[in-house]
Amino acid sequence: MQNLKELILRLNEAGCRFVVVGGFGAVSFGSSLVTRDVDVACDLSPENLLRVWQALQGLNPVHRMTPDRLPFTRDQAGRGDWNKLYLTTDLGQLDLLGEVKGIGGFEQCLANSESIPLGGTEIRVLTLDAMIRSKRAMGRPRDLHAALEIEVIRERRSQEDRS
Repeated sequence: MQNLKELILRLNEAGCRFVVVGGFGAVSFGSSLVTRDVDVACDLSPENLLRVWQALQGLNPVHRMTPDRLPFTRDQAGRGDWNKLYLTTDLGQLDLLGEVKGIGGFEQCLANSESIPLGGTEIRVLTLDAMIRSKRAMGRPRDLHAALEIEVIRERRSQEDRS
């Protein structure tokens, strides 16, 4: 998990526009889920992808969904014709998504996010309600299980707020 945290912090330090949307976000709210990657809704404009590319320097980013696992290059980042990128880095897997099922594109994810502390800074994470919508929209058994756990976390937080 520490490497995934470092990956998020590097994106944040580089000024990348992103919202954590997957399992790492659920874990940040207290979920017991195990995650092996970082899923982020991301502004996939050339300007922002160049910041992503810069943040990943020295981490050997490669496209993990290609047979040859080709490097993610500055030229590719500058093209700006991506709707998602699945990368593997020395710190872990990073999924950059232009759209999140049940929520929408980056701007909708940003509007449905909140700021949380991480490693001495603030990052954006989908709200619990948005995370539940997204997990339910995905519909896979593991996502539906995650939605149930996140609902319990939301209920506990609600009870604490009323106390």
